[in-house]
Amino acid sequence: MPTPPIPAEQGPATAPNGGRAGPRPGASVVLSARGLTMRFGGFVAIDDVDLDIHEGELHALVGPNGAGKSTLLNLLGGQLLQTSGEIRFMGRPLGSSTPPVRARMGIGRSFQLTSVIPGFSCLENVVLAVEAQRRMFSLLRPRTRPSDLAHAHQLLDLVGLGPHAHTPAEALGHGQQKQLEVAIALGSRPRVLLLDEPTSGLTEHERLSLGTLLQRVVQHATIVMAEHDVDFVRRIATAVTAFNLGRKIAEGSAEEVFDTPEVKQVFLRSGE
Repeated sequence: MPTPPIPAEQGPATAPNGGRAGPRPGASVVLSARGLTMRFGGFVAIDDVDLDIHEGELHALVGPNGAGKSTLLNLLGGQLLQTSGEIRFMGRPLGSSTPPVRARMGIGRSFQLTSVIPGFSCLENVVLAVEAQRRMFSLLRPRTRPSDLAHAHQLLDLVGLGPHAHTPAEALGHGQQKQLEVAIALGSRPRVLLLDEPTSGLTEHERLSLGTLLQRVVQHATIVMAEHDVDFVRRIATAVTAFNLGRKIAEGSAEEVFDTPEVKQVFLRSGE
């Protein structure tokens, strides 16, 4: 079934009391891990982690440098294969499936460093992502399908880059390139979107804009993000899991997690 058009004008999700809206009551688990472990030789980067991501969450993975946040994202996205444990998506074990296979299943990924293609316009970057969800033979069409072009425009509108559709990607500022990368990641119509340090290198104004953008995006794709900016996480996350030295040390709302003594001690020690 085709994904319905994404409305560009919808504002951030809010709860009836004006706070952040979380997943719908009784929301299903879309992505889960059990006993997830990743070893690099004698170093344990992820240590026996259980994790449940519910549909509609904006789920932040927090912790100091070296806590295992990005490694966990790489395991979920298939860039790394776990030493032991299991990951399930929509109830199905992912096994050793590759990142392209997971992308076609509905797991999108955006990385810490921008990966837009210079020499192409914003629209062309997003169109390539939209077309890449199909098999290779469909990419040999000499012309872009009108439906793909329309969807790419919708995504640019969603991230606030509609007026820049024909602007070369390299001409955008760093914050706008982050916006474009979100649109590119949404091109495959993911059910879950993995983001690695989305605020990296952004100014405070750009972080505010990105927070508003992600609150719009999460109405259409569940978000899991590794993020070091505590204020940003407190402002937009609906669920938080804290890590230290590869182990999960706390989980819950942002207020609950950042108020736990162990998390306070870890962040104070790390200077974050």
